[in-house]
Parts: sequence; C-alpha cells; structure tokens
Amino acid sequence: MNAREIIEILDEKGEVSLETWKAVSVKKNKDGTVDVLYKNLHVGTDDDPVFLWIYANIVEEDWDVRVLERITFKREDLAWLLRYVVKKGEGL
Repeated sequence: MNAREIIEILDEKGEVSLETWKAVSVKKNKDGTVDVLYKNLHVGTDDDPVFLWIYANIVEEDWDVRVLERITFKREDLAWLLRYVVKKGEGL
C-alpha cells in the first residue's frame, strides 16, 4: 500500500478529513505501522501552523489502516517537548 492509498483510506473512514487536513509527510515503518503528518488548512497560519500526527497500523490483507494514536500540536509544543526529551527524562 502506497502513501496516497493510506491517506485515501484514512479520509474514506472519516479518520482525517482532507477538506480540513493536508498530508505533508508519510513514513512507513519496518514494523507495519505508518506515521502520517498533516497540516490544518483552516486553523493556524503559515508562520504558526497546526499539525496532526497519526500513528497507524497497516493491515495489508484487509486493505485497511487502523489509527493507533493521534496528536494535534503546534511548533511551540514541539520545542517544549524537546526540551525535556533531550534531557533524557530527568523529570521535575
């Protein structure tokens, strides 16, 4: 299953509306999962966009994509998260 087919399946299932979200990147993983990054077409600006990350399982035999996790975020959220991830989980 290629990237375009994955995006079409997610749209057809109502998981992600292509009227609201534009797919900007698809990364297939060795374990049969896929990471899909979308940009919101209505919320946010070019300088401050809103993103949606989908982590899903590809089920080739059923020609299906099953969402395992979804997160919406902005760039500032990534900067905040990376400050703590880079510290290797030192905690508060």
